[in-house]
Amino acid sequence: MLSSTTRTFVTKCPSPPSSSSSFRNQTKMDLRTNFRGRPSRSSSSSSPSREDCIVDTKLDTTVSLQEWQGWGTTSQVPAMVIEIIDDLKALENDMNSQMNFGGIGGKLKGNFKIQEDKKHRATYQALNDSEKKLQFFSARQIACRLLGSKGYLCQKCWLALEDCMCSKIVPSSLWHGMRFWLYMHPKDFLRQNNTGKLLWQTFGVQAATLCIYGISEHEEIMWNAFERAGLANFNTQIWILTDLWSLLEG
Repeated sequence: MLSSTTRTFVTKCPSPPSSSSSFRNQTKMDLRTNFRGRPSRSSSSSSPSREDCIVDTKLDTTVSLQEWQGWGTTSQVPAMVIEIIDDLKALENDMNSQMNFGGIGGKLKGNFKIQEDKKHRATYQALNDSEKKLQFFSARQIACRLLGSKGYLCQKCWLALEDCMCSKIVPSSLWHGMRFWLYMHPKDFLRQNNTGKLLWQTFGVQAATLCIYGISEHEEIMWNAFERAGLANFNTQIWILTDLWSLLEG
């Protein structure tokens, strides 16, 4: 199934420490070029769109470590995601209005969305570093999807709770020495028709680890793991599976 939607290339991790940063930078550049050229895709899930809902900010805007890791990640809650959630709560207080989410993906809606859109665009434009802009974009996507999916999506399979398919998943083990890293675009996080989540549902989060594009805490963990694997064993091979959409467009 994966081979029908991805392409692969193989590289050996460098053994000299001096070349590890070169490997990291070149691989990051290649993958991010693919992400930036990625066309938008609409969800084809059969689940009904979520009706508009008002989020009770006194109860629902705190994202605990347990909740964050329940979505399939192994990291701490990203600092910038927490910061953006705090900014959303501050905007609520300023507007004396609650966040309103609705539709597929639990997107912001209504007047709150209009005001928040103006604010986040101004913040984005004020950033003078492309890396910081990327991190802000990714963290905002994650923050809104976390809040908009509360009480609606199953944390394990990312489907609407009434369509949960967790009971149909049969856990399995990977071959010894093999590990998956799923490098995911933030717009694919909590997307109901995302099939990548099946990796850690089947093999577990330690064997199939989620890394979200633009989330610095995730990326640092992944690149460090690649470098440690290569430095420990020069025969280690890393297969990079990238989205086929960019190839089809080309």
